Amino acid sequence: MLTNLLIVLPLVGALVVWTAPLPREGTAALAVLVALAEVALWVVTLVGFDFASPVLQDSAQREWFGDLGVSYHVGFYGFSLWLAGLTVVVGAAAIGFGAWVGRDRARAYYGLMLFLIGAVVGVFASQDLLLFYVFFEAMLIPIYVLVGVWGGPNRISATVTFVIYTMAGSLLMLASIVAFGLAQGTFSLIDSG
Repeated sequence: MLTNLLIVLPLVGALVVWTAPLPREGTAALAVLVALAEVALWVVTLVGFDFASPVLQDSAQREWFGDLGVSYHVGFYGFSLWLAGLTVVVGAAAIGFGAWVGRDRARAYYGLMLFLIGAVVGVFASQDLLLFYVFFEAMLIPIYVLVGVWGGPNRISATVTFVIYTMAGSLLMLASIVAFGLAQGTFSLIDSG
């Protein structure tokens, strides 16, 4: 349950930031509040986590395509919980810094940052290869826009280069995930190991 909340909270926060007709300061305050709530939720998850246990914890699973071995399966191991924590803390710091400097295009910036946090936490929590791929691709979308809009003087060439390299890598990764999943009969990281 906590893992689902860690993924969904910033995604819902991004939707609210994008759609709520708030002034720049209100948008920044809302984004900071959501980011701090995400950090608090991660701390709650951390406190209840048993680092002595080698099993997957705080997991949630729902079959999507049972015949193909595809499911929504998320959870944390010790290292992935720390990576998710790094994501939420650095994301909250970036949102706080943006609020402090008065970032322009506030709704777009804060919404993209919150969406990025949710997608990256999803990457670290995924226990299904296709779900991992979906979160990984979802993570790239806000990065493209953030680099393209707020990336400095060479942002357009940086964005084009980034798109080309990540698209080539993503296609190769998808092909290898599909080949692995079909060979194993499942896309689950736990069942295939």
